[in-house]
Amino acid sequence: MKHKELARHQVRQAITCARCSSENLSQFSAEMNFHFPGHEGLTEPTVWVFPQVTVCLDCGYAAFSIPESELQRLADGCRRIRAKAA
Repeated sequence: MKHKELARHQVRQAITCARCSSENLSQFSAEMNFHFPGHEGLTEPTVWVFPQVTVCLDCGYAAFSIPESELQRLADGCRRIRAKAA
């Protein structure tokens, strides 16, 4: 089979909700502002993230990924907070 024919015959798997197994999912653009916990976290700058959020329209379960650069900023802030608390 040629490459174009193979691509036409590939089976596409349906994505389902991790909680209820529904296929009734939609993606939304979002903006989230992460604040660090506790009194120590008040001095840390917040971390803005603008993910695509997949939401199950049947049960409300939502999932998203945090880009590597923002994830690193969250990890660094948590390390600083733990160091202040120690």
